Amino acid sequence: MTRPASTPVRRRTPPAPASSFDPAPRAPRARAPRARALRVAGAVLVASLACTAAAAPAGCGGGGDGVQAKAPSDLGADQIDADPIALLPGSAIAVANVDARAYYANGSLGGQLGKLTERLVPIGDEADFRPSRDVERIVVASYSTQGLDVAAVVQGHFSADKIGELARKHTPTRGGGLVVESQYAGRALYTVDNVGFTILTGKTALAGTEAGIRRALDRIRDGRVRRSITPWMIETIETSGAATAVAADLGGQSLAGSAVGAVSLDFLNGLKAVRVVGNFHDPGMNVAGSLTYATDAQAQDGADGLRHLSQVAGALAVFGVVPRLRNLDIQVVKGNVEAKAAVDDKALRALADAAASYIGQ
Repeated sequence: MTRPASTPVRRRTPPAPASSFDPAPRAPRARAPRARALRVAGAVLVASLACTAAAAPAGCGGGGDGVQAKAPSDLGADQIDADPIALLPGSAIAVANVDARAYYANGSLGGQLGKLTERLVPIGDEADFRPSRDVERIVVASYSTQGLDVAAVVQGHFSADKIGELARKHTPTRGGGLVVESQYAGRALYTVDNVGFTILTGKTALAGTEAGIRRALDRIRDGRVRRSITPWMIETIETSGAATAVAADLGGQSLAGSAVGAVSLDFLNGLKAVRVVGNFHDPGMNVAGSLTYATDAQAQDGADGLRHLSQVAGALAVFGVVPRLRNLDIQVVKGNVEAKAAVDDKALRALADAAASYIGQ
């Protein structure tokens, strides 16, 4: 797989271009705060998926300014459906593209993932909606490292009439919540179990946090529907053949002192850009990533930190806490840390089981 060269347009120092990788691609509620956050994440990553990002590309092609309109009525369904990236506000810190069909079609992961996402998404058959059947692609962007500020474009099949009927009749959803309808920018905005979404067409929906959805709807209302995400990030998430792709622009973020529990993440100091792509191929899922640092010395520290973290992950994998990484390779190329790894089918199934147990608590 050939990694795209970066073409940043921001004023701060641009990230260096990533090197080429080849991870063997092939064509393709409201209970405790934790539960509530999981429902928001679930809707954004699969009625907003999956994975998180993990979150890849079913490439939309093109890259111009897109369609223009003076009012919502000026945009036809075909125009809205044509380019989900154009619907997202600019200034994203991270953006991910998920080929949901590739996940659900995977023989090792698909069945378990379908059950898991249907537990996360607060609406179901009562709205004629089933994630494993109806969600095809998700493009999600995050706009803050402090708190949750997310907008996602979900493409697939949606019944606006069914959802509107749930709201009007105050019919409880599968999760027990009620669909509440309000109006914003000339469109119906729905909220259920603290998850917001709006149906733009029968094939395209917006989901995410209130602020994220409103900014996206403002763009549609004001006729600013064009690609505003940084070009090198778009190139990354449109990597051909990937099931998941993620790009993050961290040049303006302070990561000093970051940690996960007792594990220090000091190796993130100086990190400017992240690119990750993954696909399904023997032995399971293959992942390739590039971390771009401000200096060569920071890149070397970053590689050392990743190696140490992989050792910690290896110890945890013995107890089934995290999946075991196979064929891990970490290299430093100038200011970039390049890494490859694979997770086999058995580990993917175990990860899905663990996620289902955790969310069910």
